[in-house]
Amino acid sequence: EGNGTLDADLKAWLDERHVSLPCSYHDTAVYFAPTSPNGIGNKLLALTMSFHMALMQRRALVVTDWPPATMPTSYPLEELVRPSACQRLFEEDQRGRAPIRKCTVASCPLSTASRFRKAFTQPHWAHQSTQFLEVPDEWSSRVTWLQYWRALTQYLLSPGPRLAAGLARTLQSASLL
Repeated sequence: EGNGTLDADLKAWLDERHVSLPCSYHDTAVYFAPTSPNGIGNKLLALTMSFHMALMQRRALVVTDWPPATMPTSYPLEELVRPSACQRLFEEDQRGRAPIRKCTVASCPLSTASRFRKAFTQPHWAHQSTQFLEVPDEWSSRVTWLQYWRALTQYLLSPGPRLAAGLARTLQSASLL
């Protein structure tokens, strides 16, 4: 599972704060991350940046509007990223609440309808935060900024077999020269 170069201690630390995190509507602080309205590269970068912001704020990452309005796809979220422990609760929460507003090129939602009581919705301008220049205190003496971001990407982005097969088919038919 994952990339063999991902530090085992860092992976355990990320697991504890992402997939193994106890999650409840009343007690868990969550970070709602609308999907970027821009191209696929921006979407992947934005999800990784949202993951970092969630970690820095000691919140669970929840992707709120997959599939995005600006990209036709049939891949489920878990074919693209490793979902947090709270993602499933959020998906179950869809019954009986207002539909999630999706990001468009013009704007992203400023709030998200949910039963989570300690929730924060990422603003569209979150990429301007100086927190992107920081490494969590627990790791600042052990890894560089670049090593930390590489680890976040390796950990979070987890293409499933269907997505990997689709990518392979696309690359087989593409001319790289």
